[in-house]
Amino acid sequence: MMKVTLRGEVCQVGELGDLLRRTREQRGLSVDEIQTATHIKRNFLEALEEERLDDLPHPAVGRGFLANYAVALGLDTAYVLELYDQRIRPPQEQGPTFSEKGILFKNISMSPGARITPDLLIGVLVIVILVGVIGGAVAVYGDAVLPTLSRAPVGSPLSTADVAFILPTPTPAPTYTPTPTVTPTPLYYTGVSVELVVSEESWVQVLVDEAKAFEGILKAGDRKSWDGERQVAVRVGNAGGVEAIVNGESQGVLGQRGQVLDRVYEKVEGTVTVTYTPTATVASQ
Repeated sequence: MMKVTLRGEVCQVGELGDLLRRTREQRGLSVDEIQTATHIKRNFLEALEEERLDDLPHPAVGRGFLANYAVALGLDTAYVLELYDQRIRPPQEQGPTFSEKGILFKNISMSPGARITPDLLIGVLVIVILVGVIGGAVAVYGDAVLPTLSRAPVGSPLSTADVAFILPTPTPAPTYTPTPTVTPTPLYYTGVSVELVVSEESWVQVLVDEAKAFEGILKAGDRKSWDGERQVAVRVGNAGGVEAIVNGESQGVLGQRGQVLDRVYEKVEGTVTVTYTPTATVASQ
């Protein structure tokens, strides 16, 4: 830990900021030269060296700036990012933000509705009990309950033969019920789904809901996907060789060949996913 003076105030700088500043000075580079090489504004470079991480636009954007800065200085990117992760504060809950690009989502409950309710079950039991009572009464009292048609009352104008003659009940012909055609259920996304299709080898790191889900090299022909409830952040080292498909819709190739790029796909209030796309270009060696 070392002390530096900023605008008349003394600030504490940790290992990360000291490593960046010391390496830059050892290589004889100024902040302006680093700004020209990385296309990162001077105030963000100074914020990284002085570890004023709250002055960066977003934690994921800060990681992208730091990765480009480390490459420009020839430092171990993984080690520098690990120092950054140790210093960064937990993300605070923020209100909804909107950008020019958005994705519309529809929330659909995945829990099937109950098919048998308590009221339905009680109704079935009452019907069964009534049928049993009526059946028992018929078996015990017989003629008193259901007099037969064969006993015609005295003085009936109908003869015994007429009363006993009962037409059989016609049996209805069976009806043909066509088998319904099953219609495919449309696919709805309740979160953020990102699939990367690799055409040229690239280093890739993925954070799902701000937790690291993947880091490594993807080769040409690889396809990998990640699903997040709120956010999926992607960093690629060769943006020209990686295509992003977000919630089933292709976003095209992420950038130019050899470009280091960060993109954050974030769901806001369950209905809109905002895509925030900071970019950074590494100068050719």
